Amino acid sequence: MKAPVQSSMAEASTWTDEQPVLLSGAAHASPLATAGYVIVSVGHLALLCLHASTAKADGLFFLALASAELALAFEAAIYALGSLGQVMGLAILTAAGRFRLLGAAIAWPWLLPWASELGCRSGVMSHSVGVTITHQTFCLACVLTGFFVLSEASLVLRCKPLISSGGGGPAVEAGCLPLLGGQFRLDKADLQDTGRAVFVPAQPRQGLYIGSGLALICHLLFGLAFASSALPQPPWLLCGAVCALVGRWLGQVPAFKARDDEGDLAMQRRLLWRREGPRLICRFGELLWIGCCLLELQRAEALPEWLPSCW
Repeated sequence: MKAPVQSSMAEASTWTDEQPVLLSGAAHASPLATAGYVIVSVGHLALLCLHASTAKADGLFFLALASAELALAFEAAIYALGSLGQVMGLAILTAAGRFRLLGAAIAWPWLLPWASELGCRSGVMSHSVGVTITHQTFCLACVLTGFFVLSEASLVLRCKPLISSGGGGPAVEAGCLPLLGGQFRLDKADLQDTGRAVFVPAQPRQGLYIGSGLALICHLLFGLAFASSALPQPPWLLCGAVCALVGRWLGQVPAFKARDDEGDLAMQRRLLWRREGPRLICRFGELLWIGCCLLELQRAEALPEWLPSCW
């Protein structure tokens, strides 16, 4: 299939043999925003290294928080590398976009059993109640992880029907569950407003942020429990969850509006930061959240009543 000729900035991508092609007329990514994403990614990796070198607990309790640190570092790195779309090649960024969504969807739910086990080990709850809640949140995390993993396996085991994408584009796979499978396309809003080559599913995915929302609610509740307990203050877990909540509230990206090619440079910069600013605020809020989780863990492990296990 030959790609249609497009000269307008209103179209951020075209297709050639079912492969997306980045147009040379896209906006230029902001070096300042790219530096912000790099800082977020490096910050999460630094927290992961600190976590690995100082944590007394290992096994699943360590991996639950470490997986979130790694997934968030990878996500920020993908946004930073999106500014190099022309240099890196879109095939690499397409694959990275697929794993970015699946990795985050799987990693977030494991912050639920991590918080409940932290509360159990530090004595915020009685041992019997803590063990019960830890087992329940562990099962919930397994269910959510299995949901996304099995949805990917289903794509390999059975074919999805093809539907027309319209506008002369190639047919895309129907269904909303698969992440690694299915067609991914450039986010036109991102490319036009920010100049970043960020790949998203051609068909909207449902339920990707269930784990993220549940993790935040769980940490807010356990943070309140830590704050009302006799443990030393401040309640780092509650502070981190509040930072993430505020960051996500401020980080709501406005609806995309087509950019006027004839607008002045100041207008283009405002449109760029209309997306980059909220997204960076959200990412920095999550960085503070994970950092506060690590501070709470370090303080809890230093307590005399710290339990080596809660199973």
